[in-house]
Order: sequence, then structure tokens, then C-alpha cells
Amino acid sequence: MMQTNHHATPKAPRWIKTAAGQWAWATNEEWRRFADRALSVSERQQLLAEAERLHSQHAPSADHA
Repeated sequence: MMQTNHHATPKAPRWIKTAAGQWAWATNEEWRRFADRALSVSERQQLLAEAERLHSQHAPSADHA
């Protein structure tokens, strides 16, 4: 029997190539809505920078252990 997940996250757009971007796409619905609408390169760069910032705040740093 096949199960369907109605809350499945759609696949990230091809321009989201960074680990932080992939993480933000998978975990942050608001970020994903902005990313879905981002058409210009500058908008996308800003979103990826924001993803890096969010990801660094969320993930414990192994460098400082």
C-alpha cells in the first residue's frame, strides 16, 4: 500500500546548491516561500547568505569545541 505525505517538501530549485541553502529549504517554510519567488541573481544571493547565517546559528560549531 502506498502512503502519501501531504506535507512533503518539494524539491529545491537548482540554484540552491549550498548545504545551508538545502537545509533552509527543507526546514524553513518562510525562507522557502521567499526562495520560490526569487527571480534575480541578487535576490538569490541574499537568500543564500541568509541561509548561511541561519544555519550557522542553528548548527553547533565543531570548530569551537
